[in-house]
Amino acid sequence: MQLAIDGWRVDPDAREARRGDEVKQLSPRAIRLLQVFAEADGAVLSRADLLDRVWPNVFVSDESLTQVVSEVRRKLGNRELISTVARGGYRLTQPLLRIADPQSAALEPAPFTIDAYALCIEARECFQSGVEGSQRAFVDLSAEAAALSPGFADARALHGLALLKRHIFWSEGHLLLETALDEIAAALRLDPNLAVAHLTDAAIRVAIGMNETGLQSLERALALAPQDAGLHLEASILLLSIGNHKAAGALAVRSAQLAPHDFGADLLAARLFQYSDPVRGRFAAQKALQKVQAELAMNPYSMRALYAQGPLLAQLGDHRAARVALESVTHHDSPLEYYRAIGFAQIGDSTAALERLDFIGMRGWRHACILDKDDGFRPLQSDERLHRLQADLLAA
Repeated sequence: MQLAIDGWRVDPDAREARRGDEVKQLSPRAIRLLQVFAEADGAVLSRADLLDRVWPNVFVSDESLTQVVSEVRRKLGNRELISTVARGGYRLTQPLLRIADPQSAALEPAPFTIDAYALCIEARECFQSGVEGSQRAFVDLSAEAAALSPGFADARALHGLALLKRHIFWSEGHLLLETALDEIAAALRLDPNLAVAHLTDAAIRVAIGMNETGLQSLERALALAPQDAGLHLEASILLLSIGNHKAAGALAVRSAQLAPHDFGADLLAARLFQYSDPVRGRFAAQKALQKVQAELAMNPYSMRALYAQGPLLAQLGDHRAARVALESVTHHDSPLEYYRAIGFAQIGDSTAALERLDFIGMRGWRHACILDKDDGFRPLQSDERLHRLQADLLAA
């Protein structure tokens, strides 16, 4: 459904306004503001009402609303288009029409294009590599795919996921989460049964403290994709972040069964069972190490495998080999340094472990809620420096 106001035709899916040859890009919140005004049919809307409807289930300040109102006025070239009502809120000064164009299907961008699909593949591969700059490239490539095919649900969901990962690992502020929520909402409008979109929605809601609704989205994702190994692994990590080790362990095991040649799920299961079920934890660590060594035999430069080797050797008791593996990894400006921190913690080098955590914290890593729940750091739990670092990261 498109909108028309003051000579502009606004396309919510493309996130743009057109008037003649003039084209303006609008933010997701600016689009939502216009949609809310369209639903109000000329009525005055209070600031509280607008905050609730433009940012549902997300706490933001009045300043956020002021900025979005200013954006619409500026982009559409009419400072009087939205009038401020004293002690009331805002209202439109011109009619805003909703248009159902019978030819809109022919005008809308194709929901799927080969180029957008290829960009999505490249984005996923880039993120999996873990090399320097992979986070930013993941966001940029997925954003390009979503812009190329805004009706392609998978591209919109992938962009939402990329923004979430960027927030967690290399944060630049909570605005990333707002945009991520917008992208996931768009993906679910396009495909209500897209499992990865429900999973990302779950992770975003947990990140902003809405655990109950987050778990509901997670349950929906798992029901839709019972054979997806990657989704089960991400779900396991999410459950670990809220302290549900039992369910996290079960999903990690299931992920390993679904992807028998990948070591990621076994690596996680090894930590999850390390203390609650030592025999099972050791078995998972041995499996993971075998897979890591097999991957390194094929690709000696695999970043994921290089970073995984040290923590696994440490958990299996070979501290000398673990230190060699940990210290032989060339330093990288990457969130994978988290695994080196685990390895140092496991061999009892608390200073080196905390240095690694402090490093990724300074680079924007904001997943500190997991530090007191990840058993890889259990040897540090009595170290006051860990708790101070965790408090600093959570407050950032």
